[in-house]
Amino acid sequence: MTRSSYIRWALGVVVGLVVFMVLIVGVMSGMKSWHRYQKRADANNQVTLYNIQIRQQTQRVEIAKQQAEIRKQNAVGIREAQDEIAATLTPLYVQFEMTEALKAIATSGSNNSVVYLPSGAGGIPLVSTLDPQKVTNPDK
Repeated sequence: MTRSSYIRWALGVVVGLVVFMVLIVGVMSGMKSWHRYQKRADANNQVTLYNIQIRQQTQRVEIAKQQAEIRKQNAVGIREAQDEIAATLTPLYVQFEMTEALKAIATSGSNNSVVYLPSGAGGIPLVSTLDPQKVTNPDK
């Protein structure tokens, strides 16, 4: 090998090492900036996710408020219906309904153990259910 080829070869190796070192440093600095970029992108994504979660929670709160308002309106309607029933429900009407129920039981034929005794205030029957076995044989 001649001296000039040896110098060229050594110079090529040195230039190759310098280029290799520059590439290594460039890649490392590029990775650092890419890593910073990725961290920023992740942080921006996290902010977006938090904003979405905040909107979802706000919607859940609105839904809960609407459901509470629905329950309140149902309660108001039930209270008004009960007030209307209480205002129109008289003792005579209750006695009439009881008499109709007693007639239905008497004509059904399936309930023979109910005895009606028309005694009480205003002729309201007292209701007593008796076991037919105890009526015919009180010792049992």
